[in-house]
Order: sequence, then structure tokens, then C-alpha cells
Amino acid sequence: MRRQGISGHDDGAVRLHRRTVRLDGRDYTVLGLRPGTTERFAVNRFHETWHVVTHTAGARLLGRLLWGMAYQRRPNTIVVVDRPFLDANPFDAEPSLPIVIAPGDTAPFGDRAARELRRMLPLTGRPSEGGVTLRAHGLPSTPEAAHAWFDGRHREWHGWKQRRFRPTIEVRSGLLVLPGTARKLQEWAVEIGRLTATHQRPMDYEFVNEDYSLEVQVFAAYRDMVTAARLAREQVVNEPRPIPAPVPRATPGGDAGRKPGRTVGAERAVAARADEQAAREPAPAPHAPPLDPAELNLLVWERSDRVHRRMRLNRTKRYTRKASSGRGASSSPSSSPSSSSS
Repeated sequence: MRRQGISGHDDGAVRLHRRTVRLDGRDYTVLGLRPGTTERFAVNRFHETWHVVTHTAGARLLGRLLWGMAYQRRPNTIVVVDRPFLDANPFDAEPSLPIVIAPGDTAPFGDRAARELRRMLPLTGRPSEGGVTLRAHGLPSTPEAAHAWFDGRHREWHGWKQRRFRPTIEVRSGLLVLPGTARKLQEWAVEIGRLTATHQRPMDYEFVNEDYSLEVQVFAAYRDMVTAARLAREQVVNEPRPIPAPVPRATPGGDAGRKPGRTVGAERAVAARADEQAAREPAPAPHAPPLDPAELNLLVWERSDRVHRRMRLNRTKRYTRKASSGRGASSSPSSSPSSSSS
């Protein structure tokens, strides 16, 4: 029997949907995840570095996508990870950017193509034209195999040429584009595919380019962190905030602020009529000014950490109560020995 891998497929293969779109005057084959895929990703910008945040299964899937695209020889073929496979980022619940894997050797993907594709997303409304299987034969599946693979690659290092033609991971028209050469896609696949987060090691990470333009982070509690960030953002946005006191209107006095040709009495009469008209009209409900986006994200980040800790505490309490009730039921006999002997 063949062992099942991520997304319910056999190990070494990822099944994708295929669609054809017109970008920058050329037909592109866009590969996308199937609806049954359970892996999720988030994109975050922090410390001037783009981050892809996911869980262990997501890292395995992303590594296989990169490895399969490294061997893709069909021109103008790209992979797009978009909704519903993107979560709000697990820190401040900001929306995530779609991810595009574009092999630089066979699929040039410039600013115009990115701009036109961004306007088409999500592609879930377009019917699929069939399925494509990306194979990941040869992708190291253990840390030891990954180290051995990199040891062999370092012998092929030619220095200047690799640095001169190094791809740049960047955002183009609202898309996080990974435009790697075949060699770079393979290296990124090995680096990302070996990331593992467990209860003993709840977080793992890797910088996947020499210029630190992308970091992939893997969290064991990724899904809980996304839920906590969403709850925190909802709480911060909806909670009441102090309303600034209204600035009192100055009463005209002396010659300051008086219009030419008007006396102090005339100014006071105009102000009195304005007060009477305002009293007859319903006053608008006072409201607090909207938060600055940077301040809002900082508040959500702090609140999400507290929400996540409370979620873990509540889960621990539930497990403790369930375990104690189970031990109590197993230790209490159904009938006493004296009643059974009589």
C-alpha cells in the first residue's frame, strides 16, 4: 500500500487545478490548489522582511510546489496560492498577499503581468481546465538527507555568477512573487520542506534567500494563532474608546474675529440664531476618531497574545476536567461487594 502524503495525495506528488489566463500579451498556465487542500498560509511584513507563516504540513506542501516547479519546462507556467488558502496573518490579522511561484527560466513574470493577474484574483470563479500533478521525486525528506544534498550543491558554487543572477523575492502589484531559477527553486524547496514545528519545538524558521528578502516561519499552534488574532482584531475594533471633548466655540468679543462692518451685538445675534438652529436639529452621535493603522496593528498584536494564552489555558482546563472525570468513573465500582455476595 502506498503511504498517503499531504493534501490526501501519494507522497511525492501534489495534484493541482489548471487554468489559462492572458497576461501581458501572453497565455499563462496558472496552477492552483484544489478545494480539498487543508494547508493554509499567511503573509506578513516585519522588520523590512516578508514572511510566509504556516504550519508543518504547509511547509511540506510549499516545498513540494517549489521542487515541482523547478523541473517545469512548459513555458509561462506559474503557481498561485490565493484565497481560500490564505489566512489573515497570525499576529495582527492583516489580510495576506497572494503568493506566486514563477520559474525565472521559463515563465517571465513582470510588473504588468502581476498587475493584470491581481485584478483577476481569486480564480476560483473560473472553471478548471483539468488537473496537473507536480512530482517531487528526489526532494530530501529528512534533515540528514537535506544536509547531504546541500553539501553536494556547495561543491558546484561558482560565487560571482550565483550572486550576479540571484533572484529577488519582492511584492509586485500586491502579489508576493518568488521568481526563482531552477537551481534556486530547488534550494528553497529543501530549506522550506525540512522545517518542522512540534510541541517540544513550537517554532521553526528559515531565511530562504541570501539577501534576507523572505523568511518562512512554521508554528505548531499556527491555526490557534490565526484564530486568536482574528478575535483580537474584532475586539479592538469594536470596543468603545474615549471620545475627545468638543472644543468650545469662542464667544465674539472686542474686535478679534469680527467681520468688517459688524458690531459685537450683531455677532452675538448671529451666534444665537445658529445655536437655536442647532438645537432644533438632532445632534450627530459622538464617535471616537478611527485608530491609526500602525497603532491598530500594535494593539491587535498585544491583544492576540493574551487571547492565545487564554485559549491554551481554557483547553488545558477542559482536558484536566475530562481526565479527572474519566478517572473518577473508572475507579467507582458499579455495585458494592456486599450487595453482590448477598
